Amino acid sequence: MSRPKRNANREGRVWQRSDGRWTARVYGPEKGSRAHYVYGRTREDAKTARAALEAELAAGLPAQDRTLGEFFEAWLAKTLPDQVTAGHLAASTLDSYADNARKHILPDLGRIPLRQLRPSRVSQWQADLLRKPSGRPRRVLRAGETELPAAPLLSPRTVAYCHAILRRAVNDAWRDSLVTRNVVALVKPPKAEHKERRPLTTAETASLLSASSEDRLWCYWLVVLTLGLRRGEGLALRWADVDFGARTIALSMTIQRIRGDADPLTGRRKGKLVAKDMKTGASAAVMPVGDGVMEALRIHQREQRKARLAAPAWLDADLIFTSSVGSALEPRGVNRAWQSVCERAGVTDARIHDLRHACGTYLAKARVHPKAIQKALRHARMATTEIYVHALEEVDRETADTIDGIVTDLRKGPGRMAGGNQ
Repeated sequence: MSRPKRNANREGRVWQRSDGRWTARVYGPEKGSRAHYVYGRTREDAKTARAALEAELAAGLPAQDRTLGEFFEAWLAKTLPDQVTAGHLAASTLDSYADNARKHILPDLGRIPLRQLRPSRVSQWQADLLRKPSGRPRRVLRAGETELPAAPLLSPRTVAYCHAILRRAVNDAWRDSLVTRNVVALVKPPKAEHKERRPLTTAETASLLSASSEDRLWCYWLVVLTLGLRRGEGLALRWADVDFGARTIALSMTIQRIRGDADPLTGRRKGKLVAKDMKTGASAAVMPVGDGVMEALRIHQREQRKARLAAPAWLDADLIFTSSVGSALEPRGVNRAWQSVCERAGVTDARIHDLRHACGTYLAKARVHPKAIQKALRHARMATTEIYVHALEEVDRETADTIDGIVTDLRKGPGRMAGGNQ
């Protein structure tokens, strides 16, 4: 009689448990490794699960698969903070990742084992997000309304951002040998509609400069426009950054508000202002400044000295643009001040960042070479500059003197000259 066929060494048989499930034993490739168990509804399911786990163990993956939620908990608490410390990630970006993960990723995908996440499940998650209310309904009735509208749905841009967060997280899991591939990278995010903003017209810019001449931050608006600064870059400027003799300003920092740690009693997270390095390496630069802006800075410096002497207390942080006690300006407060300027100027739908856009636009109209505009706006890539400027001819022109002359002409519009007594 022929003897029954034996299982391969350490393969073991597949058996059925009392609860009806089928079980198989799996060993790692190392000598003396302990046994792991897999389960299935049928004998074939258990065999398939055994083969899959054997392949994963052979590839060096851990036997115990964690859920996506468990991985994110460690990723947000350890991996990303280490990247912030190393300078590879901004603290505000970490805060944004954590907020969006807890709102839009983990409620749907958090219980899925990390290695069982599939492209089809990622696609379904994205489709569900596109039908999800944003969670930010309007709470104030507008003129003529009798009831508040429903909260808008999440935008494709927000869903694409959540996809980018998930993709980065799973990529870090792949780097740490927790998965064999990044399945999120196999799924395309929704295409976010790009709405090209209308640049400020010359008349609107002149009206804004005229309206800002009566504003406490008149010099800030002028510097932001003339140098094409981002909001936080202007707020971080210090007098030590200004070289009046060489007519230059050194740009190295930016100010922004981030949310701090949660209060252990209330659970609420209070924000705090922080000074941090620039957005990119190209953003840090020593910028040439025209005579008109240098004179405006001298006027502002004299005004600040008077305010300092009159103030009951003053925080000596050497900041050029400060609160009434010398501390850094609150970005949201600056936004409100800008809205007041826009209302006085009769200009609608204008952002502070549009002043930076206007700087690039006026340089383009003056036929400044695109590479000079890229340098003036401190873009790391020419593709970013081309968002502001299209089809420019090559003309060799001094960038700083050009924009300074343009702004000087604009300031001669209606109303008194900013900072002066005209």
